[in-house]
Amino acid sequence: MKNRSAIASSGKKFRTKNISRRVRQIVISPIKEMSILADELEEKNGKKLISLGQGIPYFDTPPLIKKAMKKALQEPDTAKYTLEPGITKLRELIARDLKRRKNIKNIKPKKEIMVSGGCQEAVACALATVIDPGDHVLLPEPAFASHIEQILQWGGKPIFVPLKEKDGWRLDIKECKKKITKKTKAILFSNPSNPTGAVFGKKELTELARFAKRKNLVIITDETYDFLTYNGVKHFSPASIPALHDHVVLCGSFSKKYAMTGYRVGYAFADEGIIDHMLKVHDALQICAPAISQKGAIAALREPQTSVRDFVKKLAKNRELMCRELDKLSDFFEYQKPMGAYYIMVKYKKIKMGSFKLSLKILREARVVVIPGAAFGPSGEGHIRLSFAGQPEEIKEGFIKLRKWLKTNFK
Repeated sequence: MKNRSAIASSGKKFRTKNISRRVRQIVISPIKEMSILADELEEKNGKKLISLGQGIPYFDTPPLIKKAMKKALQEPDTAKYTLEPGITKLRELIARDLKRRKNIKNIKPKKEIMVSGGCQEAVACALATVIDPGDHVLLPEPAFASHIEQILQWGGKPIFVPLKEKDGWRLDIKECKKKITKKTKAILFSNPSNPTGAVFGKKELTELARFAKRKNLVIITDETYDFLTYNGVKHFSPASIPALHDHVVLCGSFSKKYAMTGYRVGYAFADEGIIDHMLKVHDALQICAPAISQKGAIAALREPQTSVRDFVKKLAKNRELMCRELDKLSDFFEYQKPMGAYYIMVKYKKIKMGSFKLSLKILREARVVVIPGAAFGPSGEGHIRLSFAGQPEEIKEGFIKLRKWLKTNFK
């Protein structure tokens, strides 16, 4: 794979002396790199940039959750480690939530659920558990940028399987089957998808999961955005198929659903035999998720979920807003309307340059943060990823700047 670093593309040379080959081959996710570069520009020029980049919801953590964490500050055990797999009450509530929302039954909370430092750590623990150096991981792409780096970090090889863009970035099951070899150990994807906003359906996921079981593969599914779908589209998890229980690791998050990105709390649900080994990795990485964050997560699952419904309504309006703005720039962009999450992979026209170069030019000249599509795999080249998680006013302002820049440079 070619250079995947926005910071390297901007001209920075990285030290190699005393740095392992394993770490030299991975990069900080360009999603975060673009934010780092934006921060440097803001500090240098003293002018705020508009971000259509990183997926941070603009609303605040719901009051009931904040109130619970304020109370937790007065509790002596909040300053201490929790049980390594997580607070028992939290794991019980996660099990109840998975049963209610995803029809996953007979969960053993103390044996099959692990609380993690965000969904990303849960995915890292799952990958470390199921792959050895040289093993292959099937990655439908464009894929979440950090998933690529996590596979490489543990010595695996990402095997890219292009999604069908013209069909709304659908899974290509036939192509997935073709790419499986004796070295393939796992299949990893996010659903709803970051970066495309696609929502993979029950029929295709069931077919893929059953094939994975026949080939003795583990499916690792990142379901961070499971709550966020549009137009009546339903989310489906392969973890809800009882016959596939010992072949699926479901990784979830509180970050986006409850506006808790900074608290770093997520979870994994899998067969006890898999969780046993994931806990060894979790212990080596960070011992346990922060106690105060876990207590906030307990409050999140106990609240009436009215805040979640409100978030979905606001983000649905943002989706329509961004699509209208993109439609005004149809000479420059085309896109598939997302059915979930809050991202759009935008294909650009008339512009003859790579997505890293284009994104850096937009950052420096238009003063708008976008994410280079190549960060998400080969099929992402020729695209930029936009997020509509921000304030509506910022989305509008960002497009004013973007429109002016495009029409000045690409008449």
